[in-house]
Amino acid sequence: MQSRDIEICNRIGQLLYDTAPDTARKIVMRAKLAPEGDAVRFEFDSINESGEANWFLAPTNVNSELMNLLNEHRDFFVSQNQPPWREFNFTMDVEAEKFSLKLNYD
Repeated sequence: MQSRDIEICNRIGQLLYDTAPDTARKIVMRAKLAPEGDAVRFEFDSINESGEANWFLAPTNVNSELMNLLNEHRDFFVSQNQPPWREFNFTMDVEAEKFSLKLNYD
């Protein structure tokens, strides 16, 4: 059984995969979540097989679901006696089906 944070990250990865351009070989999401969890600023990039990066927009409903997942992730970390993170940087390698995560704190 996977840890709850991994389950959340897998769901985030699936949403990004479904939203990104078909040519994406890597997908990068940078998110800055407000301390109250009621707002988030997103940046999305897709990197094609030539290594060219292009930004893309996610639909509003996807942004809303991502914000909910980010709040769940942060709440999980807090429940594990971790400080609340502020920035969530997620990179997914589409071909390898792997992701990496970097959290930044205030």
